[in-house]
Amino acid sequence: MQRDVRRRFVTLAIAALVVGLGCVLYRGPGRAIVRGHVGDAGATMLVYALLGLAIPRMTATMRGAIVMTIATTIELGQLVWHASSTLGEYTIGATFDGWDFIAYIAGTLVSIAWDGHAIRRRA
Repeated sequence: MQRDVRRRFVTLAIAALVVGLGCVLYRGPGRAIVRGHVGDAGATMLVYALLGLAIPRMTATMRGAIVMTIATTIELGQLVWHASSTLGEYTIGATFDGWDFIAYIAGTLVSIAWDGHAIRRRA
């Protein structure tokens, strides 16, 4: 059982990293949207997966609420601080953008759906 839980979250983390890497490497049309918003969805997926690995017994709803709290805190923090390095931009973002909240919600919902699907498939 513990092995299945670990595998579920490791798989989600890998998927999130692939999404993130794809966003960084993407050079086509709509690059700003892909990099900014799809990348933010991938970031919330990664945080959800890491929470799942750290605290596997937590409910999906609680994990999603914590992910949204972290994302919201970082986004609102961008009203006060501004990342000035590439690493800063990739980890905490550069500027506040209200549309990022939609991306955070989407990434969290994808993660919860992934989690639920994996649980149903194992049952």
